[in-house]
Amino acid sequence: MLDRLQRVRPLILIADDDEIERFLQRQVLEPAGFDIVEAPSGGEALECFSAFEPDLVVLDVMMPDMNGFDVCEAMRALPRGADTPILMATALDDVESIDRAYRVGATDFVGKPINWPVLPHRVRYMLRAHTTLENLMLSQQHLAEAQRIAGVGNFRWLPQTGRLECSAELCRMLGLGPGMMTLPIKSLLRRVPAEDRRAVLTAVRAGLNGERVDLDHRVLAPDGENRTLSLRAERALAQDGTPYLQGSFQDITERKRIEIELATARDEARMADAAKTAFLAAMSHELRTPLNAIIGFSDMIVQEAFGPIPEVRYIDYARNVEQAGQQMLGFVIDVLTIAELEAGRFELRQEKLDLLEIVEPALGQFRESETGGKHEIAFGVSGSPRPVRADRWAVEQILVKLLSNAAKFSDPGTTIRVTIAAAGEGATRLSVADQGIGISSETAAMALLPFRQVDGRLARKQGGTGLGLSIVNGLIGEHGGRLTIDSPPGAGTRISLDFPVVLEQDRAAPERTSHAPELAAN
Repeated sequence: MLDRLQRVRPLILIADDDEIERFLQRQVLEPAGFDIVEAPSGGEALECFSAFEPDLVVLDVMMPDMNGFDVCEAMRALPRGADTPILMATALDDVESIDRAYRVGATDFVGKPINWPVLPHRVRYMLRAHTTLENLMLSQQHLAEAQRIAGVGNFRWLPQTGRLECSAELCRMLGLGPGMMTLPIKSLLRRVPAEDRRAVLTAVRAGLNGERVDLDHRVLAPDGENRTLSLRAERALAQDGTPYLQGSFQDITERKRIEIELATARDEARMADAAKTAFLAAMSHELRTPLNAIIGFSDMIVQEAFGPIPEVRYIDYARNVEQAGQQMLGFVIDVLTIAELEAGRFELRQEKLDLLEIVEPALGQFRESETGGKHEIAFGVSGSPRPVRADRWAVEQILVKLLSNAAKFSDPGTTIRVTIAAAGEGATRLSVADQGIGISSETAAMALLPFRQVDGRLARKQGGTGLGLSIVNGLIGEHGGRLTIDSPPGAGTRISLDFPVVLEQDRAAPERTSHAPELAAN
């Protein structure tokens, strides 16, 4: 026996004690595209129904052992019998017989003698209607399951009725009992807390006026818990032109709880970050005072300000103390700077600057330093770079940190190139390039974060706080400029900073002309 889904042609069960009647029905239905199975009595009809599971039954009423009414009622109690279309066929045409046929579960009723040309169309129509009904019921079932899973229930509210028509899921959400598919709108509003009720009423009135309703509000659940529902609705028109509201409620209680927890965690994180920044700033200020004293007095000893010191080792020790103090002071200044940048409290003292005036002296000092003396420093100017509006101290710090970084990540004897160039109409570019190991884009992004160090052989050897590039990035950002890193694998790293130029109307003095060599090396 083929399953219903495997059948090519619909299977019709003909139950009639008249052999000629069965023969005529077969002769009409088989050419119309139906397969036939026959049963000469009510008992055999029930057996055939269980064995073959037909798509439709044509059932005679007047049969000797078991009449069609009893057979129809018995079929409805069988597996798959509740929905199978049953066409009752009989010569009885009184109202009582027709009513009885429908009461026991008949789908339709046809009188005898049967109109044979019409019968195939009648059967085909019943099967099509049955398929449509099955698809509709399946869709409704899927919709109900989807609503249950998503916590969404739909509704329709006709203002003139004063009641809310609810889907099964909305009934569950609102705590309505089985079979209750409507709810008085006033009863629902009484469950809405007073502080939310006005907003709900305003939204509903706006919806009836044609506006889209989009509102989150609380409602008191049957268990006494306040739940948060998301109301979405819009106006529609009934067939007679009466406006009504249709839409959905979604239970978003859990989502709201998570949002509140995330907002609380975010606020706590911001407070902790602000406290950290304030602590770092305070500690940095506190540390600078004793460090300045240590550096100052050490320098006085090195200079033998109050007379010669016989023991040279004391002078060397004092010089070491001074160098360590300078290193520590640099770290304190870096911590203070990054704290102010992160807190948004870094103040720029901007002025019109020619980058050449800052770069040349800085390069001279770097060449004389222990770190810079191990590299060739090349400097050049490309094109006609324009003056910028910048903070002198910040630009000096940027250049020192870029030079220090370039020296740290390249071998002694290699060249570090510093270039000033025009970068389009609105910027002047300062670039520092080394011939070091280079870094990947992922590592470059990490290096811009505070207290992050590139995990390379040279980085581990040289050490550092990991604040250099993050400070550079923060300072150029405060200027409204941009930092870019170009680092092909194994070909060194070029870090470029684009400073906004001084606008023509802001210029107070004629533009300087650089006399720097194109690429002069030490």
